[in-house]
Amino acid sequence: MSSAIPDHVPDELIHPFDFRLDPRIETDPWSFFASAADLPEVFWSPDLGGHWVLARAARIQEAWMRPDLFSARSVSVPRIDSPYRLIPNNLDPPEHRAYQQIFTRQMFAPRIIDALAHAFRAMTRARIDAFFPEGCADFNAEYAQPLPVQIFLSMLGVAPERRVEFDSGVQRVFRGATPEDVFGGMTEVAQLLGEWIESEMADREAPRDAHVLEAMLRAEIDGRRLDKAELTSMATMLMLAGLDTVTSATLHQILFLATHPEHRRQLIDDPAKIPNAVEELLRRFSAPNLGRIVAQDCTFAGVPMREGDMVLVSTTIAGLDGERFERPFEVDFDRPGLKAESLSFGTGIHMCSGHALARTELAITLQELLPRLPNLRLREGAEIRYASGGTLTITTPVPIEWDA
Repeated sequence: MSSAIPDHVPDELIHPFDFRLDPRIETDPWSFFASAADLPEVFWSPDLGGHWVLARAARIQEAWMRPDLFSARSVSVPRIDSPYRLIPNNLDPPEHRAYQQIFTRQMFAPRIIDALAHAFRAMTRARIDAFFPEGCADFNAEYAQPLPVQIFLSMLGVAPERRVEFDSGVQRVFRGATPEDVFGGMTEVAQLLGEWIESEMADREAPRDAHVLEAMLRAEIDGRRLDKAELTSMATMLMLAGLDTVTSATLHQILFLATHPEHRRQLIDDPAKIPNAVEELLRRFSAPNLGRIVAQDCTFAGVPMREGDMVLVSTTIAGLDGERFERPFEVDFDRPGLKAESLSFGTGIHMCSGHALARTELAITLQELLPRLPNLRLREGAEIRYASGGTLTITTPVPIEWDA
């Protein structure tokens, strides 16, 4: 889906870069995204309706720190002009701040993270117990996909058996090749969540085991409670931002450890390395590919941009940038300064609100899985295939084996 080149784009900055449909992505997405380092630090791709690509971690970080230049009104490439505004992801300052504080100070307060971590560990053990005696499993279908949905539904108090109702919409949002596909998936998810939120609003003060939902229903801005539209938008954002990303990160880290026994042994022998290992695997296999809209005519990194231009802000590109990370393709669990340098959760005002929960979930997976499956391995002959969109993920089964 190439488009006409706008007049303000210099010819020397035009380079095809279809991060959704390029055939190389199916088998080796990491080399495809790393190839951006061979191009100008900011270039124009005519694919997907036409958009700028920020090809260095430093420029990606700079763009995230400049919401005055790069608006979050659409966070997808190609651009989606949707009537839905996902709160707080699609908001710019100053409107963004009050909602963001609800997420960071109330919905994901430390006590709630602790409660969710306890629940997630129990869910993790139950999943492992279910497939452990078999000596093999499709890690994608039996763990990585269902578990993040299970914890999300528990956050809102939704019965876990309703997970399948959400699958179609979530997949359309993250795998849709057209704006219509993505918007349709978002509409589907928002409708289901809106119905649930409305049913819960009748008694906002009731104590709930679902602490995130409880915090949402009791939250206030300027002395008023949030209405159904706001709550539905926040719940939809939570689901779309927290499911596919965690599934993808989980798959990437387990696929790596199943095929690199020396790294796996490091974490089994020294579990204290797991938190930094999570950071390193998030960097090396970073999955989110986000969009921004140029908010005003400007010159960025010496490049003329016009209001309304779309910009790809890829954490995958950032994590593989050799200017920021020495030996970017190498996984080093002792790599220093990862939290400060990595952009896997973004930075600035739109840094992922659920980063603490995501890190906790990924660490718990390794803490629980590796001691039980020390000789974890990928089934011989397994063919892994990838797809890229808002998130870079694995589309095929991930068949793992172990000696039960």
